[in-house]
Amino acid sequence: MLTGALLSLSLQAEQPAPRVFTAAQAEAGKLAYERTCGQCHTFTLTGRKGDPGETPPVSTLPEHYQKFIVRGVVAPFIGPVFLERWGGKSAGRLVQRFDDTAQDPYFKFESMNDEVVVNITAYVLQRNGAKPGDVPLTRQTRDIVNDLLR
Repeated sequence: MLTGALLSLSLQAEQPAPRVFTAAQAEAGKLAYERTCGQCHTFTLTGRKGDPGETPPVSTLPEHYQKFIVRGVVAPFIGPVFLERWGGKSAGRLVQRFDDTAQDPYFKFESMNDEVVVNITAYVLQRNGAKPGDVPLTRQTRDIVNDLLR
């Protein structure tokens, strides 16, 4: 019985991570991210800590963004802090969260439709280590973010 359990665990460990977005989605997402989310969350996806040298500089952002970045802090979209919050949730839930933000009139994003939000999510997943495949990401994707990074 113990041998069977170990074999099951071994087989699970050998399974490749699900690939729930395409390379084309991630590439389109990179371009869209840089036009939108990257303005506040930085082009490196590391967010803002108020450190000197963060790009783009806060002073170059539209005034309504500058008011939002009151203390210079904006959450990261990559790394341990991001994965602590989103790693246990589905990729589809992450799409929904990005869409909720994109639809907020405060941000005034132009051309932010479902496809653009999905593509940005694919880019964020890729930057966190997920690999593209043949299956496109959708808001119905149920795979857990951490499972995509193995």
